Amino acid sequence: MGLLILGCSSDEGIKSTTEGNVTSLKYSLKLKNDPSEIIYIQEYSFDRQGRVISENYTNMGNPQYSHFSTFEYDDNGRVLKEIRDGEVFFNVIWLNDFAEVYNIQNQKISEFNFRGETLADYKVGFNTDNIQTKNLNYDSNQNIISIEDETEIYVEFLDYDLSKRNPLNLIKSIGILRIDYKPFFKHIFGTEKVHPFVGDDYSQPLSFYEYSYKFDSENRVYQIENEKSLIYIEQFNYE
Repeated sequence: MGLLILGCSSDEGIKSTTEGNVTSLKYSLKLKNDPSEIIYIQEYSFDRQGRVISENYTNMGNPQYSHFSTFEYDDNGRVLKEIRDGEVFFNVIWLNDFAEVYNIQNQKISEFNFRGETLADYKVGFNTDNIQTKNLNYDSNQNIISIEDETEIYVEFLDYDLSKRNPLNLIKSIGILRIDYKPFFKHIFGTEKVHPFVGDDYSQPLSFYEYSYKFDSENRVYQIENEKSLIYIEQFNYE
């Protein structure tokens, strides 16, 4: 596979990516100092509408956490269930543009509020004593530029490259079940700006984390490294 190595840039000379015909995505997390050491692999397959129909998760070091999932959708293409190893693992109840997610114990764990297809805000932690609210702010290109909690913005995303799609945006159809994977980020960004935080257990100074990317011969994101998780690299393969 030919690779093009670049930082995040909005250079108009770079051709746009072409993920429209992707039928499967393989996402691998590897150790940066030894890329042959794979932490886990997630393989997604898609239907003709681009929805995730299955996920095969393989944890190399802890195989007891490996699983195979399939997904069910309503007539509007919204995810209703994740069936993991034969059991309903997540169940989603929709009321117009509002979704509630329940776990395998039928406990509500999160809720999501959409404006059309755009995720406006969400809450997680309903099955704990720590419910957290996340409000998403967008630019005119529908890229997430910041996230705020109940009181203030705590992280910003800068230097978007509008010619490169975020590879995990491909799993947007199950995004409310995989929110930590940033599936609602449409394009790739160059910098993550984390605002200062002082809490009971730890503090966080103002921090800027740079992201760098490698691209395959079709100009799709092949590899991601970032200064926030220094020991890992993310790799993507498309079919």
